[in-house]
Amino acid sequence: MYHLKMGRQLAVGVPARAAALAALLGAVCFAGTARAQSKDGGGSNPDDAAAADEQAKDEQAKDEQAQDDKAPGENAEKDELPEAPPEAADDNSPFEKDGKAHKFIGLRLRNVIVPKFMINLFADGGATVNVFMIGPEFTSRKNGLEIDLGLSYADYSMDPFLFKGKNDDQFAWEMVSSDMKLLYFTSDLLFDVPIDDKGRFSLLVGGGVGIGLVFGDLHRAQAYPGAPGSNPSPDDVSAWRKCSGVGGPGGAYCDGSNNHYGDYSEPSWVNGGSKPSVFPWISFPQVSFRYKPIKQLQTRLDAGFSITGFFFGLSAGYGL
Repeated sequence: MYHLKMGRQLAVGVPARAAALAALLGAVCFAGTARAQSKDGGGSNPDDAAAADEQAKDEQAKDEQAQDDKAPGENAEKDELPEAPPEAADDNSPFEKDGKAHKFIGLRLRNVIVPKFMINLFADGGATVNVFMIGPEFTSRKNGLEIDLGLSYADYSMDPFLFKGKNDDQFAWEMVSSDMKLLYFTSDLLFDVPIDDKGRFSLLVGGGVGIGLVFGDLHRAQAYPGAPGSNPSPDDVSAWRKCSGVGGPGGAYCDGSNNHYGDYSEPSWVNGGSKPSVFPWISFPQVSFRYKPIKQLQTRLDAGFSITGFFFGLSAGYGL
């Protein structure tokens, strides 16, 4: 009985223990598989995945909005060129702005040519004379208008030449010479015509007026041919002599119509003579070529016509 009972218990215990062992092995295997699936993400929570997708979409929307808010062309960084720095102002630029006065102080030199043919319009004889003028000049420019104020010393010294009035007879020749000097106060009004867009080259067109104070003497004396009976040309002053008084070797050439003998000096207008005390300056037209290399310097070539003849000149001024 005992052995039968023990055998029955063993028979029953073995299957139960085997089943328990099998269940334990299955639990271990299942746990290992579960851990592996959880590590690979296969067993993640569906709610967590949905939240991650939503966050990614929100970040993408924010990036797209930021791109849209940028100005056109900012997205193309590769094509974007660096912005050039602003150009620095050139203090030496010769360009002159409208509305601003530009002033210069400098020196002017002119040569006035008094041609013989102009003298012959009013008298016989005469000679071509060069009159040199030099002096300071003040220039003011604004809105294309230039005003030049000048103080000039002019030398009207002349070697002797033969001279007589248009209506005088052949015995009325006089020998004339001068050591007169003039001090001119002049004003030129010129309009600027630009040649280039940088203000370096331009033409000036206009004219000028002024007045000159006369100093020195004007000498005149009746003259006669040096060789008796000859009829020399009035252009050859060396063939003529001054009359020392009425008659004498000069005969009819040395008459008593006036007292112009020897070293006679003509009185001024103030003293009843014909020598001017003041003399006008009128020039028109006047054309100048202006060159201004830098802001502080201008130069000018002048040419024109005045009541005493043609003139050519140059000037240079420093900017104030």
